Amino acid sequence: GAPRHRWHLLDRRRSEAAARRHRLRGRPAAHLAAPPFTHLGPSRTPDGTIPTGFTLAFYRALFDTGAEAVLAIPVPQSIGVSLINALLTVGLALLVGLPAAWALSRRGRSVFNRLIDPVLMLPLGTSAVTMGLGFIVALNRPPLDLRTSPLLVPLVHALVAFPFVVRALVPALQSIRPRLHQAAMVLGASSGQVLRRVDLPLAGRALLVAATFAFMISLGEFGATALISRPSFETVPTAIYRLLGRPGALNYGQGMALSTILMLITGAGMLSIERWRMGEGQVF
Repeated sequence: GAPRHRWHLLDRRRSEAAARRHRLRGRPAAHLAAPPFTHLGPSRTPDGTIPTGFTLAFYRALFDTGAEAVLAIPVPQSIGVSLINALLTVGLALLVGLPAAWALSRRGRSVFNRLIDPVLMLPLGTSAVTMGLGFIVALNRPPLDLRTSPLLVPLVHALVAFPFVVRALVPALQSIRPRLHQAAMVLGASSGQVLRRVDLPLAGRALLVAATFAFMISLGEFGATALISRPSFETVPTAIYRLLGRPGALNYGQGMALSTILMLITGAGMLSIERWRMGEGQVF
């Protein structure tokens, strides 16, 4: 009768729902790990077509005019801003980190090193947002009013990268045999010449590792950058944040595509570090 028919329909719906749940659990994780390459829903691309299967439409959309409605500046310009900030960060971090590493390597296990080494590592235990706020508070009066200056971002990035630069350089400088320094001084070299002609050439790989660390840290830094950067100097991480924070499959796909580009650059940097770094226990 009618009650038996209703129970039959209810059982069939329950079976179909259980089958759908089973199919969802059985999908490979690759479909969830690579959303920028797959179709994300019935959202049309800027040329009016709906992407299906594997597609590069979201990558192409990053460089079209569609992303400019969400971002303060075009994506290519934000990539250029991030690269300029990263290069300035490398220069500033090496400018401060190399003398600090050289001083630490010359004094060995002295009391000075035991006192100053934890101080130099303080940025590792401090939030990047806190450091950005400190720069805003400290540099808010002429002639050092840098609150609206684009140089404020690489300054904060250099402070974040400074401990990594020191940690990459100190072991390499300490591994240089003292006899090389003594031989150079006997030949009439000053301390500066010893640094330029003995230490720096022998620690070249460590310099590359330190520079790569600073470069990647600047590219991926978000906390302090979101606080102190200006909309006209938007970086790649803040652009990703804006894209992922807006509704719509196209914005989400563009954000994931830009994240993938940043991930590939960072992965290339890590592979370079593994290639350049010194082996354990290696002595020059």
